[in-house]
Amino acid sequence: MPTPLPALSDAPLFLHLAGSLAFVAVAGRGIGWALDAWVRRAPETAPPAAPEDTAGTEPAEAPPHSGARIR
Repeated sequence: MPTPLPALSDAPLFLHLAGSLAFVAVAGRGIGWALDAWVRRAPETAPPAAPEDTAGTEPAEAPPHSGARIR
């Protein structure tokens, strides 16, 4: 009777997942630093945006629909 093959290990899968998660974490940190630096470069002399005056205005009318149905 032939001996059964040993069960394949899941170690390469878990190592790949761990490496992928580490890469995503480092990339996310780098993107966060880049965005933070970009926001800090904004001119401080720019006037703040005025809030919109919504008192007395009615909501916008809904756009026309084609009548097509999504199935």
